[in-house]
Amino acid sequence: MPATPESSGDDSSEGGGPVGLGLVFSAEAPGVVARFRPRPEHRGAPGLLHGGVAATCLDETMAAVGYLLDGVHLVTATLELRYRRPVPLDGRPLRAEAWRDRAQPRRRQRVRGRLLLSDGTVAVEASGIFVQVSRR
Repeated sequence: MPATPESSGDDSSEGGGPVGLGLVFSAEAPGVVARFRPRPEHRGAPGLLHGGVAATCLDETMAAVGYLLDGVHLVTATLELRYRRPVPLDGRPLRAEAWRDRAQPRRRQRVRGRLLLSDGTVAVEASGIFVQVSRR
C-alpha cells in the first residue's frame, strides 16, 4: 500500500531519513516531491551545500517514487548526476522532484530527478536505475 503524503517511507521518525536530512516526501507532480532545508552541517565549500548531500537528497527522493506511488521499496542500481548550479546555504528551502520514465510500475525502472533552488532554478539533475526489493 502506498504511503500517505508527507510520509518518510521508512522506519525512521517522520522526515528523519538518512544523515538527518529532514526530507518530507509527498506524491505530487511530477511524481514525488521532497522539501529540504539545508543546515550548516551540510556545507561543502564555504557557503555552499556539499555535492554528496545534494546527491543523497536526490537518491532518497528518487527511491521514494516506488514507495509513495506503488507501495514497494526501491534501491539504487545506478545514479548519474549533473551539477548545474551551486546550492547556497542561505536558509532557504530546496525542492527535490523525482519521476519515472514510464507511468506503470516495473521491477527495474529508470527514475529522473532534479534539485531546485527556492526560485525554481534547477541546481542538480539526476537519472538512475532503481530496482524493486522485498522488505524483510
